[in-house]
Amino acid sequence: MFLVAAAIVAFLAKPNTTKEASEYLLGGALSREDNSDDEKEPAVSIDCDDSGCVWLRRTGIEGVDASGAVSAKIVVRGNNITVYERLTEGRYGDGPIDTALFSLDFLNADRYWLRYESEATNRTATLSFRNIPGYHSQAPLKQ
Repeated sequence: MFLVAAAIVAFLAKPNTTKEASEYLLGGALSREDNSDDEKEPAVSIDCDDSGCVWLRRTGIEGVDASGAVSAKIVVRGNNITVYERLTEGRYGDGPIDTALFSLDFLNADRYWLRYESEATNRTATLSFRNIPGYHSQAPLKQ
């Protein structure tokens, strides 16, 4: 009984090692990059530039035109990043878009694990990357 009580006290006395999360709300820069009639597979890619900025590109977007929006809630907890995508179709019948670009200029030079969730399409992607100049990584969005 004493051993169990000691274990409980030790567990409760252990310091909390979870890091506080930071949240960012970003709007994507929309474009039409797929000029062919073929469907482009939905995917996310990461490109790191010389200034330390990480560029997150979401491709294969369907059903959104230039009057719509692709936004992201980005939650960073330590080296874990979760991106929650939100699609807004638009109302004006402008030209369709297929790509959104987000600038993650708040990340340090480090290794990260990213999970991208698109609730509207019920797809997710996971990848890891290092924020070093010239680094590129890509992952398909899967159901």
